[in-house]
Amino acid sequence: MTKEELKNALLKKENKFATAYIVVANTYMNMSFELLTHKLNLLNAIVNKELFRYFKKYPEKRIQFAYNHQRVIGNTHSHLILKVPDEYYQSHTELLKIRDLMWFRWWQLDERQEKKFRLWFQKVDDDQTSKFFNVNYAVRETKKDTVQNTELTFGIL
Repeated sequence: MTKEELKNALLKKENKFATAYIVVANTYMNMSFELLTHKLNLLNAIVNKELFRYFKKYPEKRIQFAYNHQRVIGNTHSHLILKVPDEYYQSHTELLKIRDLMWFRWWQLDERQEKKFRLWFQKVDDDQTSKFFNVNYAVRETKKDTVQNTELTFGIL
């Protein structure tokens, strides 16, 4: 899957990705992409198990993460776009329960004495342009002329 195919899949309304939310999982450490993928996979399993115990048997009730790992000096992090089933949206709180659950469980996955893992979770404007720019930013290409973001990888958990 190319980055362009991933962008198109994320923006299709019928795929139900929550493109109105910016989610970034920061580690504030230099770690391999394999370890970051493993930690995000654990986070995904923990969140799904706490929300719906039988998520493996009913994949349509499972929350998925489309991720794009990036490395900057001192912070390997991942931009996430969530695929959330309709029953988890609540009119007055939207995704606050999922946000709080993800934030706390991500923080717990940090094995250091002084925990530094942080999850950034923010809603963008409701217009289509903001959602497009959010997806575009989340799966952006490496900028060749800058020192930052020299490595990246992407996929769906």
